Amino acid sequence: MKMRLPGRIAVYTLVTVSVLIVLFPLLWMVSAALKTNAEIIDPSSSLIPLHPQWSNLSTAWNTAPFGRFFLNTAFFSIATTLGWVATGMLAGYAFAMFDFPFKRVLFYVVLSGLMIPFTVVLVPVVQLLADAHWLNTYQGLIVPNLASALGCFLYRQFFLAAPLELGEAARIDGASELRIFWSVYRPLAQPMTGAFMIIAFLQNWNNFLFPLVVTNSERLMMISQGLTIFEGQISRVTYNLMMAGSLIAVIPVLVVAMFAQRRVVEGLSLGAVRG
Repeated sequence: MKMRLPGRIAVYTLVTVSVLIVLFPLLWMVSAALKTNAEIIDPSSSLIPLHPQWSNLSTAWNTAPFGRFFLNTAFFSIATTLGWVATGMLAGYAFAMFDFPFKRVLFYVVLSGLMIPFTVVLVPVVQLLADAHWLNTYQGLIVPNLASALGCFLYRQFFLAAPLELGEAARIDGASELRIFWSVYRPLAQPMTGAFMIIAFLQNWNNFLFPLVVTNSERLMMISQGLTIFEGQISRVTYNLMMAGSLIAVIPVLVVAMFAQRRVVEGLSLGAVRG
């Protein structure tokens, strides 16, 4: 039954207002990054800058080594995202498809990682890295973040719903368990993988506390730490440069999310055709 016109108008209005509420902080940041300080402070100025100050972006970029920060953050985010996907997919597949002693207990132990705040285990993790002489190193940043309990849980739920007949047919044809995983079930998980990669990448890109504790060298700092250095190198009243620096840090995330979202839609369509 089709929704009546007043109901459709109400739904579209609610959706439009919700989208504007979510987008307004981002729009204000973009606007402030292209204004002068006087325009930002002036309450009567419009949201759209009359004379965009594009030089604010170049000034902010040259004030701090954003290029180095971007390289560090991209390397860290890509490496940890691949680790999350690989370990989550393998662990989730094992918990869903195989029976082994203490399977349920081990799964609950993995799930406990979602319930324990990271700050609780931060000190022992840092102590282990110090004992291994991995502080202020790339391996110290990446290795402790190569696995995620969330990935294990999501992939387990996905593989539990996967058709067992596909694996049985592959076994009859003589395929090994590794071949069944790689050629049969892994392609089915493409939509899950695309969605989980977005979650993992964004979370690791915005990771602030762990890199802050593990590194104190500017050559290893992430973009989240770099913004604090940038704010310390400029005057506290130069809001336009502060917003320009924040915009520089946000743009890559928006671009990646936009393209990755399209990949998720393509994966969902592909999965629907295969199913």
